[in-house]
Amino acid sequence: MISHAEFSRTLMRGGEGALSTLADGFPYGSLVQYAADSQGQPLLFISDLAEHTQNLLLDPRASLMVWDQAGELDPLAVGRVTLVGRAVKSSAGLDTYLEAHPQARAYTTFKDFHLWRLEVERVRYVGGFGQMSWVSTEEYKKAEPDPVARLAAGVISHMNEDHGDALLLLAAKKLGQEVEQARMLHCDGAGYSIKADGQVVRIEFSQRCRSSEELRQEFVRQVQAIRGR
Repeated sequence: MISHAEFSRTLMRGGEGALSTLADGFPYGSLVQYAADSQGQPLLFISDLAEHTQNLLLDPRASLMVWDQAGELDPLAVGRVTLVGRAVKSSAGLDTYLEAHPQARAYTTFKDFHLWRLEVERVRYVGGFGQMSWVSTEEYKKAEPDPVARLAAGVISHMNEDHGDALLLLAAKKLGQEVEQARMLHCDGAGYSIKADGQVVRIEFSQRCRSSEELRQEFVRQVQAIRGR
C-alpha cells in the first residue's frame, strides 16, 4: 500500500496550485506555479507587486492546495493535498524551481521577483470519498514520491490502445459480470482504476510496483490468473 504521505509527496511534484494568503484577515486565493524542495516544501518565484506577496509580507501564514488531474474521473474523487505553514524568502532552490518552470528564467533579471519557500507545518491529504487524513510533517518530509507517477500517462495510453481485451477481463473479474467497454483512467504503484460500462472500479496490485517492468509483470500475472494459466 502507498501511504497518504507518499501520495501527498507524489502530488507535490511541481506544477500549479491554489495559494491562500491573508488579506485584512480574510482568505485570499490565487493561482501560482510551484516546485518542491527535497523535503516536499513548495518553492514559489513571485513578484513583490503581486497581491499574494504583499499579503505574505504582512502575514507569512499561508496554504497551498494541489490536486491531481481528474480526466474522466469525478473531480471530487481524485487526490489533493493542502500544505499549511509560513512563507519565508529563500536563498536556495531557484535552480529547482527553474527546472520545473524553465520559462520563469526570463524573470530572474527582474528586481521585484524573489524565491519564497512555504515551511510546512501541517499536511491534509484527501484521496477521494472516505480517504483522508492529517499527515504528520515528519512523515511527509521523509516520504518518497511514487515513482510510477512519471510512468502513469504512458502506461494508461498503452493499456487503452493495445490491451483493451485485457482491461475487459480485469474489469469483468472485479465486477463479477460481463463488461462491454473498459478504459484505464488512473495508475499508481499500488493499483489502477478502470471505467467499465460507466462504473469506475479500483484494482489493487498484489505487490508494490516501482518500475515499468514490475508494472508489466503485474498486469501479465493478473490477466493470466483470470485465464487460468
